[in-house]
Amino acid sequence: MTSTSIRQTPTLAEHGYEVIPDALTPEQVERLSKTADLTQERFRDRARDYYTPRRRVLFAIQELEPAFLEPMALATTMPAVCAALGWNIFVYHSHLDRNESLPDDVVFPFNWHRDLQGITYTLPFPLPLLSVKVSYPLTDITCVEDGGPLVIPGSHTGPETPKPTGPEPSGSVPVLAPAGSAIVIDSRLWHTVGANRSGTTRSTLFYAYAYRWIRPVAKYDLSPRRLADLSPVQRQLLGAGDRYEGFHLPETDEEVPLRRIVESGDWSAL
Repeated sequence: MTSTSIRQTPTLAEHGYEVIPDALTPEQVERLSKTADLTQERFRDRARDYYTPRRRVLFAIQELEPAFLEPMALATTMPAVCAALGWNIFVYHSHLDRNESLPDDVVFPFNWHRDLQGITYTLPFPLPLLSVKVSYPLTDITCVEDGGPLVIPGSHTGPETPKPTGPEPSGSVPVLAPAGSAIVIDSRLWHTVGANRSGTTRSTLFYAYAYRWIRPVAKYDLSPRRLADLSPVQRQLLGAGDRYEGFHLPETDEEVPLRRIVESGDWSAL
């Protein structure tokens, strides 16, 4: 890249992104990789081509396979999410990406963007922090050719900058992470996925967290029958609740079971 590299370990607060090593165990990576491949095949008609060539995306994955509920509430990543946003949160958006390797002659359109665009593209600067996204690469990202995220560190807090373009806008860096890591990105950060020229297909799981009074991006099943089989925290993170005011001003631990965990620091209770 043309930018100066970040020498210190990137942090979410200062740089707008961070990498959490070993967020998934090797067993989880293997199991989720197999599930991801099977899910892409099973829901072939539901997958969408999304912005870039040979990128197939499935949305609202928390209802597609039970295995995809597991990364939603992990003791390895929820401390970082809750440190940024607190406990009155849910997963407003999720997806599974399958990025095939591209021949060198395929032109790649770098889709630089901010997340939660209904807010980050409409509110004046400085933008409030309302969401963070956690991605779990199921294949190694060891170099820029692997097609991992590209980010512009510090662009989440300003000053306001125009939308970047191309593969190497000023200040950009690649985010490198082995399979099983978690990459946490502030929704206000300028970022994009890079071009996969690795020769292998890359799969990634994404979970975007926001405050419970923000509405989901995609519809998914919240029937009582389905929710009955889930943990209290899973129900919260899926957006369950039957009291509208409770999304804004929750009162009981039944409405926000994550609150007790955050306040106690006992992440094993997830």
